[in-house]
Amino acid sequence: MTIVVVVTGCVPGTYYDITDRYIIGMRWFDRDRYAETIQYWKPLAEAGDCDGQYRYGTLFLLGTGVPKAPSTAVEWWRKAANQGQYRAQVALGHAYSREAMVEGMFLRKFTLDCREGCGVPQDLVSAYSWLLLARASVPMAQQRFRQGVDAWEFKLESRLTPDQKAEAARRAAEWQPSPSRCTPRELK
Repeated sequence: MTIVVVVTGCVPGTYYDITDRYIIGMRWFDRDRYAETIQYWKPLAEAGDCDGQYRYGTLFLLGTGVPKAPSTAVEWWRKAANQGQYRAQVALGHAYSREAMVEGMFLRKFTLDCREGCGVPQDLVSAYSWLLLARASVPMAQQRFRQGVDAWEFKLESRLTPDQKAEAARRAAEWQPSPSRCTPRELK
C-alpha cells in the first residue's frame, strides 16, 4: 500500500507560501498581529519592494502597529506607485481626490479613508493621472479590482474639465517608473 501526502500549504505564489516574506506578513496582518507584520513588511519596503512599500504604507494610514500617520502612508505609496504598483497608484489617486476605498486581502477587508486629506491637497488632475496609470497596469486576472477602477474613473471624470483630463493624460503618458518597474505579486 502506498500513501501519498499532498502538501498544499507551501505552494509558491499562493497565500500559504512559506518562502515569501511579503505573503507571510499578509497572513500576520490578517490575524491582527501587527508587530509580526511589520517584521516582514518594513525590511521589504526599505529594500524597495513595491508590494512591501504599499502594504507598509497602509499600516500608517490605518494606524495598525504604527502611529496613524497618513502623510507617511502617502510617502510609502508614492515609492511603490512610482515603480508601477497599481494598488499604490489607486491609493494615491484616492488620496488626491479625497475619497475612501475598500481594499482587502484574503481574510479581511478594510477602508483606506482619505476624505480628510491624507496629508496631500486635493488635486483631481493628479488623482486622475494616477488612475490612468493604475488602469493600464491592473492585471486582466484582477477583474473585480479592474471593475472598481473603472467605476472610480467614471465618477472622477465627471468632476474634471476637458483640459484637466488632457493634462492628466499627458502626465500619465510621460510617466516613467522610478527607480525601475516592479512586478506586483498576484496570488493564485
